[in-house]
Amino acid sequence: MATPKNHKRLNLVLPEWIHRGLKRLVADEGVTIQSWIEETIKSAVLEGGYATPPLNYYTLPALVLDNYKVLQEETTITEARLEAIAAGAVASEADLVRIARALDLEEEFVMGLAQQEANGGLAKAS
Repeated sequence: MATPKNHKRLNLVLPEWIHRGLKRLVADEGVTIQSWIEETIKSAVLEGGYATPPLNYYTLPALVLDNYKVLQEETTITEARLEAIAAGAVASEADLVRIARALDLEEEFVMGLAQQEANGGLAKAS
């Protein structure tokens, strides 16, 4: 099987007894070993804060809502202000820069989302 683009192949060697148990575990859950391992690793990485998934946002409120906890912890933006931005209020340039930095995003991307909101959300941001 070819490795999909933007994926990395890993080889895993397990003791036989663990492999047998893993096969039973995933069979009970009705998933493949591949998908179970991928989901388990993804959960650990996300919960540990080691990475964030690729962002495919088309609105600033969606970006803020999906990353609310991180923005609350990693920025000086007040909770009331975050709630307002999530509800569609216009964000200041300083807030946009703070959001970009907290989420490790290009400032232009976040500013583009804000501009799209200002233009009525008609064009998709890239």
